[in-house]
Amino acid sequence: MKYIPSLVVLAASLFFLTSCGDGVPKPIVFPKATHLYFADYAGKKVGLMDVNTPGSFTLIADESKGLDTISGIAIDFIGGKIYAAEEMKNQIIRFNVDGTGSVEVLYDESDSVNIPTSIALHVSSNSLYWGNSGTGQIKKGTMDGTAAAESLRFNGVDSVIYYSYGLAVDKKNEWIYFSDLSGFAGIWAGRLDGKSSRFSLFSKYSENGTVLRNPSAIFLDEENAKIYWADEGLKSISVGSIATSTSTFLFNYGSGVNRADGIAVDRGSGKVYWTETDPSNDSYVIARGNLDGTGTREVVLQGVESYSIALKFEGQ
Repeated sequence: MKYIPSLVVLAASLFFLTSCGDGVPKPIVFPKATHLYFADYAGKKVGLMDVNTPGSFTLIADESKGLDTISGIAIDFIGGKIYAAEEMKNQIIRFNVDGTGSVEVLYDESDSVNIPTSIALHVSSNSLYWGNSGTGQIKKGTMDGTAAAESLRFNGVDSVIYYSYGLAVDKKNEWIYFSDLSGFAGIWAGRLDGKSSRFSLFSKYSENGTVLRNPSAIFLDEENAKIYWADEGLKSISVGSIATSTSTFLFNYGSGVNRADGIAVDRGSGKVYWTETDPSNDSYVIARGNLDGTGTREVVLQGVESYSIALKFEGQ
């Protein structure tokens, strides 16, 4: 708990940056999403859907290029690269965002890659991070794969996850946020420089347990100091405040949500996107709903087993 005040200061700083000189909050104008990238785990492919014409997609890359079981993707639109974690092949790879060219293997088993399940980028520092669920570590490398992989250590501890499909970097304030699906069930945070312990923001063992059980992918809203997550166990989509660690449902099983895994947020259009991968009723879809939780769940794509999605916005 001794680290929570730092998060309160962070949230206050974010509010200050979005305020006018007269103290009146100045709303941030966010761009709208135009396309959605998704990884299809069983299909061993990455696809692209136009959010304005749901129901179909363009194939970016698949098994013919060597893709395997992709559990996580992250995109550098400036560099024009998709970065991916291949869970069962134990590789971190990248390839062109338009699918041209060949696939590069950045890190593999010889670099201690072991069941990588999530991935995130810090472009300004040329850094990439992945959840190494096979060893319980969060690993760090460079976006070109030239530096040796290392483990993040939080106050000297590097075994911090059981199984993590959610990873996000706060690029401005040098924090990292990650989910854990099982043994450490919750959403956690720590400083990128290791000068803090790993600490829980939302946990099924606290009062947040009513809206969190088995969190999968996460989305970090730095500007508003919020975290959104998809929850496999509760079949729900939730949002929580970083400053207060309070949380609430947006959509849940009563709204038609099946086992939820991937998540992405379009603040410009006021939409949240998520994936559902429920083998019990053969439900493999990508859905969306209003960001404030109103309205109904809308299925925008069917037949893909996806644990990770990413949005492309106007101007990217």
